Amino acid sequence: MKRIWIIVLVIVAVLVFGGCGSYNSLVDLDTEVDKEWGNVQTQYQRRADVLLNLMETVKGAAANEKDILTAVTNARAGITEAKEAMTSAKTPEELNVLLQKVQANASSIRVTFEAYPTIRSTEAFLKFQDEIAGTENRISVVRERYNTVVGNYNKAVRKFPTVIFARLLGFAPKAFFEADKGSENAPKIKF
Repeated sequence: MKRIWIIVLVIVAVLVFGGCGSYNSLVDLDTEVDKEWGNVQTQYQRRADVLLNLMETVKGAAANEKDILTAVTNARAGITEAKEAMTSAKTPEELNVLLQKVQANASSIRVTFEAYPTIRSTEAFLKFQDEIAGTENRISVVRERYNTVVGNYNKAVRKFPTVIFARLLGFAPKAFFEADKGSENAPKIKF
């Protein structure tokens, strides 16, 4: 009888310590996902800031061009609105919707620039174009890192025996960043 109690206590101890180890591991992974999500948001915010600065540069260079100023002001307002909303985004999908708003506003500026070639050739504009390209690369890197830590977290939440503790303790798989629909097709460029 005493032996049965000892075996039961050993099994309970193994389960308790295993559960603590699983929980601590999941907390570490969940924290890493949150950290990388913060990095993604930081880079999206940086993109919006760079675009706003670009708008200000162009606005200064085109002070006499009413059409450009109107387009820049409207685009800046749209980017500012999306930038403010980015801080409350909770999922990659929400962040992507806001990104699309920023990109649509930036595109309207590009169309305006094409109508005024002298503005496109200013040194400040060229510098900001490089900055935007660098920002896009940074975003790509942080999104990839985010997907890596989400992958590690999701694997841990699904592996046995951790899956048991994960479900009991409320750890659920997280969403990855995914390519937009149709992005697997190369864009058609017409001259």
